[in-house]
Amino acid sequence: MTAAPGGAVAGRRWPSAAGAWLGIGAAPGALVLGAQVAERHDGVLPLVVLLAGGLLMAALLAGQGLLGLLPPHGENSTLSVASARYLPPVADRAVALSMTLAMIGWFGFNVGLGGAALGALTGLPDWAAAVALAAPLLGVIVVGGGRWNALAIVATGSAIVLIGLVALRALPAGVPVTVQPAGPRSTAVDLAGFLGYVSVFAMRAPDFTVGLRRRRDLAWCVGLLVVPALLAAVVGAGMSAATGSSDVVATLAGPQGMAAANLFLAVAVVAPTLACVHSGSLALGRLAALPAGLLPWLVAVPGLALAILRVDRLMADWLVLLAAAVPALVVPMVVEAARRRRGGRPRMISTWTWLPPSAIAVAGTLAGYPESALVGLVLSVLAAMQARRRPRPTGR
Repeated sequence: MTAAPGGAVAGRRWPSAAGAWLGIGAAPGALVLGAQVAERHDGVLPLVVLLAGGLLMAALLAGQGLLGLLPPHGENSTLSVASARYLPPVADRAVALSMTLAMIGWFGFNVGLGGAALGALTGLPDWAAAVALAAPLLGVIVVGGGRWNALAIVATGSAIVLIGLVALRALPAGVPVTVQPAGPRSTAVDLAGFLGYVSVFAMRAPDFTVGLRRRRDLAWCVGLLVVPALLAAVVGAGMSAATGSSDVVATLAGPQGMAAANLFLAVAVVAPTLACVHSGSLALGRLAALPAGLLPWLVAVPGLALAILRVDRLMADWLVLLAAAVPALVVPMVVEAARRRRGGRPRMISTWTWLPPSAIAVAGTLAGYPESALVGLVLSVLAAMQARRRPRPTGR
């Protein structure tokens, strides 16, 4: 995986970008998502929620991912490059700072979780296992010059096999999916969960589509995330029914967990961790003119400190708020990019199209209404469409 303009390989195909997408799709969080949704529906997943959630995730990923494609389909841009073209300077810097901090936090979350599983498997203390997991991954990024896609694919493929073995032993008979629809509010809460799962990765999707040739390549990447995520959600629902807990990752992990389950958790965080360092380095490079070789260290070292402190056990609420805030910014970028592809004159995105919807989503989530993330997304769609029809001078 390489960075963009000035770093991306022009005209590459989807296999060269598959690792990050597949890794997010098969991450442990997808198991938890399915378990949490099923818990609200007596241990089963409504089929309509699965289908609508998949479509929602695909739309967000594809819309933002188009920015990375080669012209005329896209702009061959990473998020950091595109942000400067679409957002006023203050908003651009705020996005870069937010993404940097988010990637440091996600690094700590992933390595903390994977390190604990590795420690349970090997007998190492959690802190030592976290270092043992993070050090070679950082080495791959620094020494490999960003070429980590193959490792991510192999690691995630192994994780899929391992969780399949665990599922065969732990799942009850039958598929935990129902055709019975849920109520409107329950459906909105469920869809907000799927939205939150993919929102941060959707925002930085151009980091992983930059240089791709065709929309077909993007479609493959989106499918490699969405399909495994939906299947993992079904497995998570089944595991929740079998264990009686919606926190299936905590159930699988620890000294009492199955060896294959702990190995799955240790391997499954490899691709998301590599993707965090990749995107975090790009975002940090937007904030400060630092040597390229230093950027991964500035993401990984504080992230490792968080992992050693086991912040993965404390970060759930923060990650939920971040997931609620981000989609409202994705929408106006997607709408403006589509307008430009049709020949419209470039203009900066007004803050009012995304900040109020984002604030509403966060405030509602804090107040205990998780469906607020979906409300914020809808409001940002309406605001972006209104801004698109409203003529205004470039640079406003």
